[in-house]
Amino acid sequence: METTEINSPDYWESEEVDLRLNPKRPVDAAGLLNFLCDDCGLRSSVVIATSGSSGSAKFVVLSKAALLASARAVNSHCGLTGVDTWLGGLSTFHVGGLGIYARAVCSGARVVPMRWDQWTRDGSALVEAIRQSGATLTSLTPVHLNDLMASSVPCPDSLRGVFLGGGRIQETLVRKARELGWPVWATYGMTEASSQIATGLDGRIDWLKLLPIWECRTDRESRLQLRGDALFSGYAEKKGDRWNFDSARDDSGWFVTGDRVELEEGLLRFLGRCDDQLKVSGELISLSALNSRVEDLGIIGAVVAVPDNRRENELVLVIEGEGRECLERFNVGLSVIEQVSRFVELRELPRTDLGKIDRMKVTELAESAYSSHPTG
Repeated sequence: METTEINSPDYWESEEVDLRLNPKRPVDAAGLLNFLCDDCGLRSSVVIATSGSSGSAKFVVLSKAALLASARAVNSHCGLTGVDTWLGGLSTFHVGGLGIYARAVCSGARVVPMRWDQWTRDGSALVEAIRQSGATLTSLTPVHLNDLMASSVPCPDSLRGVFLGGGRIQETLVRKARELGWPVWATYGMTEASSQIATGLDGRIDWLKLLPIWECRTDRESRLQLRGDALFSGYAEKKGDRWNFDSARDDSGWFVTGDRVELEEGLLRFLGRCDDQLKVSGELISLSALNSRVEDLGIIGAVVAVPDNRRENELVLVIEGEGRECLERFNVGLSVIEQVSRFVELRELPRTDLGKIDRMKVTELAESAYSSHPTG
């Protein structure tokens, strides 16, 4: 669907179930809409693809009512009104981009679309779009902000707020952005929450203020549990040749997330992920799924992640053998975001006492090699 449609109140009031897919990450969605509408009886929803724990496609089902509840909460929390102009530069097959339109419909603000694939590494396209539109608000990922700061781009005068989310936020990056006038508001959220859970308007990037719409608690492992009107309806996932739907909450309506956090007097601090999923350029990637592929291909090695200033994480294939040939075989058929561009060759992989690859040591070796020879 085009952005002009989701900018209309008619879209948000309709009973249509809208499947929004990333054209760069093809997934098998055959029969999904029929399953959700006919078998599950769902209406007035948006469906967004994400990565399942096994690496297979999993779909998050969000009611439009939940998205609008989130939008109203964000508008109230951040003081967003009908006099604002949004620059919609994030893709609308992600909840960050979709949320812009929901907030605008709720507040009466104007949205000026910017195609998500028009981004330029020097940030010039974004700045020009802000200047031409007179935008007062926009949303960026840490990847976008890193590009802007690499070019030391000053902020256009009209902008009064920049939501920053979708990955790890670095204090040095935000500090430089503010020195150049970018009014960064750090956020913490997830697709399952229809967007933001906590947002800081006071300059902090660690402890962020929870939106009043959310009930939050943690378990013994510091795993975040959520309950609220903006929570998703559930997950749809294909197992074998059958679609399945899981509401993913307990009898009291609590959803157990995969994030570890601290909670204190209405504030939240993100600690890390509970599982092996990580983000590359704002996209969730399953390391276990990628390493299952390594085994299936008969490659003696492992895929690990090393920190990267721009993309948050960089995937590296560490192997026993000839790296280039293994890398080419590994990448065949994978989406662009899952493909590995760097490799490290070892004479012998470190192993545990049980003979398994020692992934902690492999990661340390990859980090050392990556910092010394970043081109692989």
